[in-house]
Amino acid sequence: MFKDFEELVNKARMMKKKLTIVIAAADDETMIHVVEEVLKMNLCNVIMVGDKKKIEDLGTGSFELDSIQIVDEKDRIKSCLVAVELVSKGIGHVLVKGNVNTSDFLRAVLNKEVGLRSGRKLNVLSCYEVTNEKKLFFIADGGMIIAPTLQDKVDIINNCVPMLHNMGIKLPKVALLAANEKVSPDMPATVDAKAICDMALENLLPTAIYEGPIAFDVAMSVKAAIKKGIDSKISGDVDLFLVPNIETGNCLGKAIGYFAQGIMAGLVLGATHPIIMSSRAATLKGKITSIAWALLAYWQV
Repeated sequence: MFKDFEELVNKARMMKKKLTIVIAAADDETMIHVVEEVLKMNLCNVIMVGDKKKIEDLGTGSFELDSIQIVDEKDRIKSCLVAVELVSKGIGHVLVKGNVNTSDFLRAVLNKEVGLRSGRKLNVLSCYEVTNEKKLFFIADGGMIIAPTLQDKVDIINNCVPMLHNMGIKLPKVALLAANEKVSPDMPATVDAKAICDMALENLLPTAIYEGPIAFDVAMSVKAAIKKGIDSKISGDVDLFLVPNIETGNCLGKAIGYFAQGIMAGLVLGATHPIIMSSRAATLKGKITSIAWALLAYWQV
């Protein structure tokens, strides 16, 4: 279990085999900064797919150009397909989205001929480092599945909980978020949460402690749980917050960033290889941590 991002990155730096990231639409100043950092840290090898001249112009003075591989492809959509194919063929190990539209990037990921389909549903798992919090915590899914059905939520759990196991969290505490703790047909999130807990009791889900429906204040605070008369095994110590919809996950994640100065790293799970699809607004530290996490996750997908 990692207590902060620095510990996670250091673990990736100690890997015996240096893996390779492949960046689609890499002819971008932000990606140049990312590559500069991972090379300084000797974190991984890098293949940049994009406009070669632009990459060379942007990269001059940032790092030695002969320390990376550049695949010349000026068309952004085609660069995604090229990058995906490099990963699917095993030339690269982790796929990274550069300066390209998310929908174009995902179409390449799901391409029937060269894509990274595994048969599982894709979802985003976000990891947060917040000052004064005792550990890293996770949110799913605030970035991909808009209005998850019960089966979608089960798929998210089946992607995410094993990843937490592999990060050293042997018995993850999972909060199935809703507006309150009462099960009501008028609030589908509460019904789904109850169904998931019932499935867990029947050993139909990956090993974890599941609680829900549970409101965010109770999940975060033992005092809130006591005041509400709720006997919780996870209150104040949640590892994974499963949100009821993308709006909740998106707003919660951004609130953590803006109000708590939290830093986010994220992975797309469910493909044959780890995928990084960071927002352009993500911090450099978050982007580098995402890469380090993906390198560790390569052996686990």
